[in-house]
Amino acid sequence: MFFAIFKIVNKKTCVGSEKIMALKNNDKFKEKLKHFWRRGDEVVCTRVFRNSNNECYFCGNTPIEWHHVLLNTISNQIIDVEFSCVILMKKMMEEIGSSQKILFFPKYTIEVDHLNNQYQGTADIIEFICNIDIIRRLISNPKDLSYKQVRSILDYTIKFEGGTEEEEIFHAALDLYLDRKYYVYEMIDDHKKTNNVKRDIENYFREEWEKYKYQDDKYYPESCTLKKKNDDCPF
Repeated sequence: MFFAIFKIVNKKTCVGSEKIMALKNNDKFKEKLKHFWRRGDEVVCTRVFRNSNNECYFCGNTPIEWHHVLLNTISNQIIDVEFSCVILMKKMMEEIGSSQKILFFPKYTIEVDHLNNQYQGTADIIEFICNIDIIRRLISNPKDLSYKQVRSILDYTIKFEGGTEEEEIFHAALDLYLDRKYYVYEMIDDHKKTNNVKRDIENYFREEWEKYKYQDDKYYPESCTLKKKNDDCPF
């Protein structure tokens, strides 16, 4: 059984490699890329799914086994592309001189890893793009949002007037900002910050708690103060 699975996976990889070699100098492919993407445009994969009779935008292959629905966030054009053509698209973007990657929502981390294992630097997880459809998708999964994403959403949506969808998204992001105490993180000196925002906030409260306990012990006799326990620490 293991041999059979290996054979299938190996065959799939070889077919993809052969297709890339065959299409690399295909002017039709390059022309289609030109119609969909221009240097500087951000491309986001909004959906990944298996098996349908759709036709790949680039190579025309049908049926597609692994669909990658790509959105140009500038033109809002959407195309359906199979796995190997996502890699080929990235390679052609590099030939033009662009280092841009195909961006994915956090829930597609496995797909990003798979693409990068086939060709390093093809894909990455999206941080933030000034596109209301993308922002709406990001805020709809708050557990996946990082501090930088929440901060970027706030900075972008604060400029819109009341009664708009952007204002609703602003308040949703503000609730996350306050609930996660990101305002505390922004008060921390840069040299004390690490790559872990949550831990930095906890360390800040821990240090403040230690200062509070030290001041009471210093200025008041032990008999005049209640014994403070670490369980009383407010974090």
